[in-house]
Parts: sequence; C-alpha cells; structure tokens
Amino acid sequence: MTRALVVYESVFGNGRTIAHAIADGLSGALPVDVVAADGAPAELGPDVGLLVVGGPNHGFSMPRPATRQGAVDQHGAHVADTDRGLHEWLDAVRVPRAGIRAAAYDTRSDHPKLLVRMDHAARTEEKLLRGLGLTILAPAEHFSVTDVEGPLADGEEDRAREWGATLARALATAPVHH
Repeated sequence: MTRALVVYESVFGNGRTIAHAIADGLSGALPVDVVAADGAPAELGPDVGLLVVGGPNHGFSMPRPATRQGAVDQHGAHVADTDRGLHEWLDAVRVPRAGIRAAAYDTRSDHPKLLVRMDHAARTEEKLLRGLGLTILAPAEHFSVTDVEGPLADGEEDRAREWGATLARALATAPVHH
C-alpha cells in the first residue's frame, strides 16, 4: 500500500506541530510516517507515494547552518546539529522511482506584511522537490506563527490538519505517472 512520508525541520517546535497535524489529516486515507529531517531516511522507500516537506523561514528562505546557529545564539533554540536540516536532506536523499508526488509547507511570521511576502522557504522546497524528479501535488501552504519562536497563530494547527486531508484527496484523484 502507498504511504506518505512527512519530513520536517523545526527550530522552536512549530514546524513539528504542523507536520504532525498534516499527518493527522493524511492518516484518514493512507498510512503516514513523520520524521525530522536530521533522522530522515537516505532513500525514499518503494512504498512512498507522497512526500510532504516543510520547515521555518530563516532569512527569507530555508534554514541554513548559519541561520540555525543564529537561532541557537540569539533565541536559545535547541538544534542538535546546526549543519543538518531539511535543505541538506533534500540535497542528499535518493528517489528510487518516478511517479512520487510531493508537497511543501513553511512556517512564517504573520507580520510585518512586507517581509511575509519575501519569505520563500516553501518555494525553495518545491524547487528542490522538482529537482529530485518529484511531481508537485498541490501548491505550497504557509502557516503563521505570531513571533520568531511562536506560538502558531490561532487555527493554524487545524488548518494544517485540513490541508493534510486535502492532499490525501488530491493524491487519490491524481493520474498515475510512472
């Protein structure tokens, strides 16, 4: 049976919360595993039909070693290895076959509005997913946090759960590509 894999990066816990909510939404339609990027498999399993990836915006894009270290130094974030995250995993993961669908999300501050429009973590995630030969199932989704460390804005966890269910429905009706 096809399963979904949700791989996330989380610096303050918000990305992890969103990843698990997305998995909850997906789980009504297919088995799903959720794993942090620093513990994600080096190769997608043959039964993975949907890969969902996401993490925070750092410096207008995906976290990098310097921005992770900045979060540790400036905000007391607990990051086990500042050199490894979602970007590094996407650069290294092996994809065994064509036809795998993918989706991306990010977490971002809900203010100021000008900076919100400049945040591009999910756009970079989608570019990396396409580079792996994956087909984007749905446009990237963005989930708001109220401050650098969070918490998530009201309703975002429920919205993530619904987005997961929407992805499951889209996967069920998507044409098969091999």
